[in-house]
Amino acid sequence: MNFELDEEHRMLRNAVREFAEKEIMPYGKEYDERKDYPWEIFRKAAKLGYVGGSVPEEYGGAGMDYLAEAIISEELTRADSSIGTAIDLAVLGVPMILRYGTEGQKEKYIPPVIEGKQPSAIAITEPDCGTDVAAMRTKAVREGENWILNGSKTFITNGSIAGHTIVMAKTAEVEPPHRGITAFIVETKTEGYEARRIDKMGLNCHDTAEITLKNVRVPTQNLLGEENRGFYQLMGFFNESRVKIAALHIGMAVGAYERALEYAKQRKAFGKPLIEHQAIQFKLADMWKDIEAARLLVYKAAWLIDQGKANPALSSAAKLYASEAAVRVTYEALQIFGGYGYSKEYDIERYYRDARVGTIYEGTSEAQRTVIARSLAGKIGR
Repeated sequence: MNFELDEEHRMLRNAVREFAEKEIMPYGKEYDERKDYPWEIFRKAAKLGYVGGSVPEEYGGAGMDYLAEAIISEELTRADSSIGTAIDLAVLGVPMILRYGTEGQKEKYIPPVIEGKQPSAIAITEPDCGTDVAAMRTKAVREGENWILNGSKTFITNGSIAGHTIVMAKTAEVEPPHRGITAFIVETKTEGYEARRIDKMGLNCHDTAEITLKNVRVPTQNLLGEENRGFYQLMGFFNESRVKIAALHIGMAVGAYERALEYAKQRKAFGKPLIEHQAIQFKLADMWKDIEAARLLVYKAAWLIDQGKANPALSSAAKLYASEAAVRVTYEALQIFGGYGYSKEYDIERYYRDARVGTIYEGTSEAQRTVIARSLAGKIGR
């Protein structure tokens, strides 16, 4: 058992860190205030192979393993929590196509994302259902050589800027209801597809939208995977996407921890640096411990994906622990900064705001605990 990265992964980490510190870190505050999507940085990252790094080379990717993907995610958000997340999640609609799409779908929809032309999205959550995916109301009805989609989705990452969105919709009224869900590739320029950006607490340069589908006509060749098997495809997608989200939140935790550590060394109180006070030492020790534990979980989950042994419970555990650790670490980092941490003069208040959503999106912390418990009870996949 080896807990060290090999030379190839170390070189990747160094390269991404160098890029992120130069092209991302100086601009976090600016993009947060403007609430702009970081198009220019996104395209620079894509040219270097840092967007969808694990996508095979035949579709424009770098052909890296999933551990490399996790390393990239971590380094991007270490530099800035909002810009890093926006860039890393540009590929959200890609994994489903890569895993379940036809060759034609892969060749058409994946390269533009990996080349940095336009992000992709996946639309699951609705105004009346989030964790309860089976309760979705968006419907797709077959009409000749097309499917007609009607419904609404909300909190959709990249929903207003994506070139295509993977839309999950009901195609059959059956029991149990999750067995009647199908995935469709919807081009966002299609008539009837409308998106409105949502203003939110954090991740301000990260596009999040409400989508309305009004008689959106989707050709039959854009049905993704098998009809009425969308729920099961989605569960496979989550096995990987939750590891990516976990890695993003490790990066946020590291970014906040490193800034707090440096501040504690420089700032003095009662005649000595903060880091010499036991109260601050204990905070930093717990922060470091949480980061190390989260990273071990995430790297193991990523390694299992690379071995073709993706583990739903471990992916959920990685996402659960890393997102909650990021909330704890950013909270303590702000506490170490004191009043300055609450000020927009420093990055910490942004990291604190941005980290919070990690325990909600891509499955709440409560949902992750349910997945783990069902796995322990032998009920996963039913």
